[in-house]
Amino acid sequence: MSRKKLGFGVLVLIIVSVFYYLNHTENVKNLTTLQKAVNVQLTQMQTNGFIVSNRELKKETEHFVIQINDPKKAALFLTGKGIQTSIEEAKELTGMQLGADVAYSKDMIALEFYPLTLPTYIKAAFTTENDQKVLAQLEDLIKNKAFFMHVDIVHSSTIFTGYIKDINEKVEGAKEVKLTLQGLQFSGEVKEEKIVKYMQKFNTLHLYMSDELNRTITGYQSHYALTGTTAYDYTTDYRIENIKINETSDGSLFADTISLYSTSSVTNGLTTETLKAKINNIDLLFEKERFGMQTLDLDMNISNLDLDTLEKLQKTDPNKGKEFDAQLETLISNNMHLDIANLSVDKVTLHGKEMNGFSVDARLDIDESLDIYRLGMKPKHALHKIDGTINLSLSKEILTLLKEDPKTMLFYMMYRPKRSLGQRIYNINIMDGDVKINGKSLEF
Repeated sequence: MSRKKLGFGVLVLIIVSVFYYLNHTENVKNLTTLQKAVNVQLTQMQTNGFIVSNRELKKETEHFVIQINDPKKAALFLTGKGIQTSIEEAKELTGMQLGADVAYSKDMIALEFYPLTLPTYIKAAFTTENDQKVLAQLEDLIKNKAFFMHVDIVHSSTIFTGYIKDINEKVEGAKEVKLTLQGLQFSGEVKEEKIVKYMQKFNTLHLYMSDELNRTITGYQSHYALTGTTAYDYTTDYRIENIKINETSDGSLFADTISLYSTSSVTNGLTTETLKAKINNIDLLFEKERFGMQTLDLDMNISNLDLDTLEKLQKTDPNKGKEFDAQLETLISNNMHLDIANLSVDKVTLHGKEMNGFSVDARLDIDESLDIYRLGMKPKHALHKIDGTINLSLSKEILTLLKEDPKTMLFYMMYRPKRSLGQRIYNINIMDGDVKINGKSLEF
């Protein structure tokens, strides 16, 4: 969890509280009323895992410092307010203090957030003499408010707007670290004590660490809209011009013209989620071997997810195996349905050769009696609890490449594909524990 996430979390709480008082108070121009709105939210935070200190209240301005002292309480509190936060994320911010300045006027409230100290785990990581020099540089950046968020709340509407100050900083030690952030702006709308719309965009985000890591994202823009009464009634979309990641240990990734659109809706306690994605180009480079894809399309939805369990899973530690599995089992206990209308790639590049791509569509129904624990012990158990069809279409070139593996070649000899328009087709049917590939039963 980043400092930005904590700052935004506190920001959301204050914005919602302010709008609540503006909508429930006759004299909204009374600055005391606005200060009271902020005070109520800060009081709630102090009983839910936060410490609020160094509070200075004047006629038209206010200053206070916020920090987490109980990560579990803080995470549950923020999540309950619609700001999804895990306990581990909250733990990462232990020891960090966040400064806040509030300015009240007749027309708007201005809020500013900035870190005053680094989290404990970051300080503990700097042990050598050279590390101490890096730590001193980071603390100087914090002292000079290099990391700074500003937001304006307009009294006469339910709109807020803000930005994060551009960052262009370099820290030098045994390794050189550069961080660049340009043009990050956000805005939103509040109704009935909830943020119902939120937009964020930035021009460039760049992180560089000597020869080990080099990450850049450009042309980012996202939108969120609440469409119903629960946190799982929403639409979101993302647009990214370019992503470039180069890491010495893990290889490189380049992707451009990325768009994602997702929806979620709740009916009678069951959630349906959809996802549509398109990526113009993806290039992966591992140990000098390039794997490329052109025009990746995805269109899928999943339905009949239990809402109450979905919310509980957000608060369950994945490391608690039995508890997590039990929640997962309940999540899909209403005959979950998965529909992949399309997963396709037009062109694939491998071993220096460009070839035609592939496509997949699938429809699967999962029986409510699926035993997650037993599935882990005996995967074949799933075949008796899942019914559906999977249609796979491969280009001749891809299948020829796959057949270089002896196991794939053996599979090919046993289950011959159909042919259509130069593609190799596999129709897979799963029913009552039996799997048929192009009409022939799969042997285990």
